[in-house]
Amino acid sequence: MTIKKRLFLSNILMIVIPACLGVLAVAAALLLFLTVLLPQSGSTWLSQHDVAETRSELVSLAEDWLSEADPAQQTALAARLEKTAAAHQMVLVIRQDGGEAGRFGQGAATDQPGLTQALAALEGSGTVSDGTTDLFGAVYSAGGVTYQLEVYSQGVVTDLPHQTEHLAATLLAAAVVMVLAAVLVTNRFLTRFVFRHIQEPLETLAEGVHQIRDGNLTHRIAYDSRDEFQPVCEDFNDMAQRLRASVEQSQREEASRKELLASISHDIRSPLTAIQAYVEGLLDGVADTPEKQREYLTILQAKATEMDQLVRRISLFSKMDLGEYPYSPEPLDPAQEVEAVVAASREAYRQRGLSITVEPLPTGCQVLADPIYFHSILTNLLDNSAKYKDKATGQVTITGAVEGQDFCLTVDDDGPGVPLEALPRLFDVFYRNDPARKNPDQGSGLGLAIVAKSMERMGGTIRAENRPQGGLRMVLRIPCTEGGIDHETHPDR
Repeated sequence: MTIKKRLFLSNILMIVIPACLGVLAVAAALLLFLTVLLPQSGSTWLSQHDVAETRSELVSLAEDWLSEADPAQQTALAARLEKTAAAHQMVLVIRQDGGEAGRFGQGAATDQPGLTQALAALEGSGTVSDGTTDLFGAVYSAGGVTYQLEVYSQGVVTDLPHQTEHLAATLLAAAVVMVLAAVLVTNRFLTRFVFRHIQEPLETLAEGVHQIRDGNLTHRIAYDSRDEFQPVCEDFNDMAQRLRASVEQSQREEASRKELLASISHDIRSPLTAIQAYVEGLLDGVADTPEKQREYLTILQAKATEMDQLVRRISLFSKMDLGEYPYSPEPLDPAQEVEAVVAASREAYRQRGLSITVEPLPTGCQVLADPIYFHSILTNLLDNSAKYKDKATGQVTITGAVEGQDFCLTVDDDGPGVPLEALPRLFDVFYRNDPARKNPDQGSGLGLAIVAKSMERMGGTIRAENRPQGGLRMVLRIPCTEGGIDHETHPDR
């Protein structure tokens, strides 16, 4: 249940529960008052007006009973007298010449000499009371006979006595206290009901933050409740994962920078050492003939050129890594570009002992790329094959195909290949630790790193794999431009 729903339910229950408990408390107090405490207080619910009406009714029925000659009617009137008197806890006594002519009802004491004498003092008509019993008297004459009618009743008061008022006030106060207690208990329960489901997730999040702060980037929050905290916890886990990936990436980049500095230092030191040695040879007169001097100067020129190429490659890679190297993409036909690069450099590579074969490439597919980047990629791959060939004449075969929405270019050589564990790092900066490609004099170790950066800039990918028959295969995938695939040329598309 969401926190919003819990709050809504809590607000409703905050009204409903105290109201229901209040009604129950008032009902219980009223029931107690009516069934237990009120009768014990010695009072009834009869008011003075009710008592007067009942007495008048009893007197009227008694007169009818006394004057009625029909026995059946007398019996019916007697039943009414008995029922009326008993219902109001009264007793009607009819006296004639000092004896009883009739008695109806129950509940009130009739043996009250003091009240009888007091009524006699009033000549038999009026009301007298000793505080607990009231006596009402009336005189009736019928057929020459005079009757004394006496109505006895208990607890007849003009208003509720002070004791009963105090009792009612006490019960009312108790009901109010119970309602307030119900409100407090309900508030306490609902507060825990709502905030328990807020406090626990907050504590979980706080613990997660502390774990991340202390460097435990593997910590994840397990939260299964479907409420407002679930997306927060999911975002926290995603943040922790991204942070861990960022830290690992920073560590890898730091290691790469250290390796880069070490490799640059090593690659620059080698030609510098050679230059220093040959300069000292010239200064010390070791090269004492024009032929030797020319040989030394030629070597110095080659070493200086090597250093210049190394510095240029380092500068190029740094600019590409920072995104500062200019990139001007345009629609290109990769088949035509490959043919152009190979045609322009085939002879130069032949002199270096590398034979290049280009299989028929698919036409009608265009890619969006910078021509300079595209030529640099192909040139670096051919240079790589030329540098690391292990025979007098190496062979490179270039093939291509359209696969899906990509132009796939494959460059195969028949060199020594690389160990499987070295393939994932082949495009790292200055990586030359595999046995087949560890000679620093053959290259700077930046060529394939520049190729990978160029492919990334063009939106493509490159991977290296060993050929089953020996040698290394480079697989390049470059996305074709939208509408850049000729479906007539490639009916399978």
